[in-house]
Amino acid sequence: MRIAQVSQFFEEVSSESESPDARGVAFVTRSLIRFGHDVTVFASGDSRVSGRLVPVSPRALRHYPAPKRHLSEGLTFLALEKAFSMGSAVDLIHVHAGFSAFPLMRRSPLPTVATVYGSLDAPEVLRLFQEFRELSLVATSAEQIRQCPDANWLALIPVPAPCQPSEVHAETLDSLVETATAYTAVYEAIIKNAARRAQTVRPIYALQEAQTVV
Repeated sequence: MRIAQVSQFFEEVSSESESPDARGVAFVTRSLIRFGHDVTVFASGDSRVSGRLVPVSPRALRHYPAPKRHLSEGLTFLALEKAFSMGSAVDLIHVHAGFSAFPLMRRSPLPTVATVYGSLDAPEVLRLFQEFRELSLVATSAEQIRQCPDANWLALIPVPAPCQPSEVHAETLDSLVETATAYTAVYEAIIKNAARRAQTVRPIYALQEAQTVV
């Protein structure tokens, strides 16, 4: 399966990152590649990933001389544009960059899924997730599901704890297998549903055309 992973830009993607978002992308990518998937990662250029890296910025924002957090949203949109422009070159887009991607996910012809990080307890955040309740989501904590039970949660897949450099190679095969298996099941379900929707749409258009001709 060909998968595009879209990261956030505050932190570089690596196993040692303190950011659960960036650490999650690194671990998911490593587990998927180990089991035969083709993965492209859209992230900062100083990221350390197992897959093909598309550098959207030279380095993570926290490494800039002065923090430029106002760039984060712009870089996220640029990464999303690059990922969504791949078209048939990928089978699915997996977003780790927050809810900035939600409007594009809603309108995308490509199958999409977003992994959610952090708490959803703010009323404004809950309203946003309720607005986009049809989108395919993966939770990283049971608390997220409790906070927003109406969202379209497909799975609960926790993020591994931060690794020290000396611990990176100590990851067990079981943890990689578990993560790859869980996400592969999510991807397959999303792609299958997308194919089913496409099949039901075609006859409707055909019928409308026939009626118009008559």
